[in-house]
Amino acid sequence: MNDTRLPVIRPGLTLSVYIAAIFLSAALLFAVQPMFTKMVLPRLGGAPTVWSIAIVFFQTALLAGYTYAHLLTRWLSSRQSVIVQVALMSLATLALPLAIAPGWGRPPEQGEALWLLGLFTVSIGLPFFALSANGPLLQAWFARSDHPSRHDPYFLYAASNVGSFLALLAYPFAVEPLSRLGDQAWIWSFLYYLLIVLILICGCLLLRLPQAPQDGGDVSAPTEPAPTWRDGIIWAGLAAVPSGLLVSVTAYISTDVGAVPLLWVVPLALYLLTFVIVFQQRPVIRQQAALFVQAALLSVLATTLVVTIIKQLLLSLALNLLAFFVTALVCHGELARRRPAAQYLTAFYMWMSLGGVIGGIFSALLAPRLFQPLPSIPSSSCWRFCAALASDRLASIVRA
Repeated sequence: MNDTRLPVIRPGLTLSVYIAAIFLSAALLFAVQPMFTKMVLPRLGGAPTVWSIAIVFFQTALLAGYTYAHLLTRWLSSRQSVIVQVALMSLATLALPLAIAPGWGRPPEQGEALWLLGLFTVSIGLPFFALSANGPLLQAWFARSDHPSRHDPYFLYAASNVGSFLALLAYPFAVEPLSRLGDQAWIWSFLYYLLIVLILICGCLLLRLPQAPQDGGDVSAPTEPAPTWRDGIIWAGLAAVPSGLLVSVTAYISTDVGAVPLLWVVPLALYLLTFVIVFQQRPVIRQQAALFVQAALLSVLATTLVVTIIKQLLLSLALNLLAFFVTALVCHGELARRRPAAQYLTAFYMWMSLGGVIGGIFSALLAPRLFQPLPSIPSSSCWRFCAALASDRLASIVRA
C-alpha cells in the first residue's frame, strides 16, 4: 500500500520562510524609492518636485500590483499563481541592475511631470510592480497553507511594514553614506535574486499540500459574507485620509522647512510605523485612546493656525508630524479592526491601495484649489485644514 502522507514541515520553518520573503520584498520595495529618486535628481534639480511626482508614481504602481495580486488569487489556482508570479519576478530581472533607462536625457521645458512619470515607469516600473504584488500574494498563499495561524495572516502585514520602515531609515543613515549609487544598485539586484528563491520556496511549501484551496482562504476556515461595496468604500476612505496627509505634510516640510531628502523620509517612515503598530495580533494601542489623543492634538494644531503660539519652526514641525502620525494611527487602526476574513484579504488590500491613490491625488491636485489660504494663514498650512475636516469625518465613521 502506498504511503501518501506528506512530509512533516515544522510550522516555525514555514512561518520563518514567509516572514523572510515578505520582509525582504517590502525592504526592496521601499529601498528603491529613495535610491532611484536620487539617481534622477541630478537631471532635474527641483528636488521637491521630483519627490512629489515619485510618491504619485509609487502609489499608482502599488495599486496596480495589489490589483494584479487580487486577480491572480481569485481566478487562478495555487499552482498557476505560483508559476505566474515567479515568472513575473524573473522577467523583471531584465531591468537589473536598476538605472535610468537609455534615451531619457534632459526633461522638456513643458510637461516635466509626465516626462518624469514615464521615466520612472520605463526604468523601474516592472520590478516595482512585481515587488508590490508580493505582500498580499504571499499572505494569501499563507492563508492557504497548513500553518496553525493561517486563518488570520494579517500579522504578516506588520512584518512587511517593518521591512519597509527599516529600509527607509537605513538608506539615509547607512546605505547612502557608505556606498555609491552603482554599488547600491548591484546589492539591490543580488537581494532581488535572493527574494525570487524565497518566493519559490514559499510556493513549494504551498504546492506540497493536496488540492490547495482557492479563492484566498482555507476551506475549513470559518467563512463570513463577502465584503460589499460599502465595505470597500469605507476601507478606501480610511486609507485615503493618511495617504493624503502624507503628501501634504511632505509638501509642507519641503516648502517651509527645507528641501532635505532626509526630512522627506520622516513622514513616510511614520506612516509605515502606524501599520506595524495596528496590524499586530494583539493591539498595542487602544483605538479609543488614539482617538482621544488625536482630538487633543488637532485642537492644538487648529489653534496655532489662528493664533501664533508656536514661533519656533522645529516645534511647529514636531506638532505637525505628531498630529499626522496619530491621525494615521487612528485611520489604520480602524482599518485593522474592520479587516475581513483571510479569503478576502487581497480585495481588502486593493481597496486600501485605491484609497491611497485617491488621497494622494486629492492632496496634490484638488486641495490647493478647494482650500484657498486665508490672508493670515500661509498656503503651506492648507493641509492642516484637510486634517481637521478629514478627522471629523473619520470620527463619525468610527462611532457609527
